[in-house]
Amino acid sequence: MAWSLLKHVFSHFLSFTFVVTMATWVLLVAGAAITFLVRSDHGQPRTFHGFGRFFLPPEIVKRKSCRIDAAFWLVNRMTTPFVIAPLLLGSAVCSELTYHELSARLGPHTERPESWLLWGTVVFIAVIAADFGTFYTHYLDHKIGAMWEFHKVHHAADFLIPITNKRFHPVQQLFDNGGVALTTGVALGACAYALSLPIYDNTIAGIDAYFLVNALSFYHLRHSHIPMAYGRLEKWLLSPAQHQLHHSREDRHWDKNFGLFLSVWDRMFGSFLFSEPPGSYQLGLAGNEGQAFQSVWHLYFTPFANIWKSRARRPEDQPRASIPAPGAGPA
Repeated sequence: MAWSLLKHVFSHFLSFTFVVTMATWVLLVAGAAITFLVRSDHGQPRTFHGFGRFFLPPEIVKRKSCRIDAAFWLVNRMTTPFVIAPLLLGSAVCSELTYHELSARLGPHTERPESWLLWGTVVFIAVIAADFGTFYTHYLDHKIGAMWEFHKVHHAADFLIPITNKRFHPVQQLFDNGGVALTTGVALGACAYALSLPIYDNTIAGIDAYFLVNALSFYHLRHSHIPMAYGRLEKWLLSPAQHQLHHSREDRHWDKNFGLFLSVWDRMFGSFLFSEPPGSYQLGLAGNEGQAFQSVWHLYFTPFANIWKSRARRPEDQPRASIPAPGAGPA
């Protein structure tokens, strides 16, 4: 049954993702234009030519980090199906198991007629559950020593472009997708049971909801040089500029702004920061650590080498300052 649900979800997403993906690129240009007009600290005249230089600075082609991002993205295209499938399958399985476990313990429900109120409730719960799952797995990526080694692949970028969002090691993707699938699946299964909704449609609606919210919240601007900020609204919604701050190599920014859509989780965990003006901090890993991630080969295999070295060496054999501690890296 889980495989039939997965097939149903995949066929649905073939058309849905294409439309939403196109919308994200439109929002990229729109968000950049809004930021260009609102901010005055970008140093460009408010002309079409000025916007072109603001939107496509020379660093995008000059920086080695950007070229590595492009190469890593191309290679990762071959592994993406293997890390996305667990998310869809895992969410479906968790949702179905939760639904049947509740039915076995509390008794089955007769399905109710569908209504906008019920589906609105599903969408709301799905977004909250998936966003917390995304926040918490990201939090663990920084706090668990081994996962931080894999997450360094992402933070090694010293200039952000939209495809930096694809600069994730496959091991981290499996870990993160598994955590989000568990959180979302359990929430959707409980939601389907409590509201007496069909489990298949409920799961698809839930996955759709978070995918849509994530994609349309200026998805591409988070990993870009465009500091789109939300002002006081950042207390509730995480802006692209706040996520850019998360990539800072400055000590004061370490382990801050883990969230993706909502910033309330960071406030609850004490990791919240408002955005800061661009140019007041540098991006990347602290010290010379980023030098270990200067090729696609290094992005894939340096984490394994670092974990092997840390396992093979006793703590007393090396200076305390050089021992990698969970989360002891740039946020």
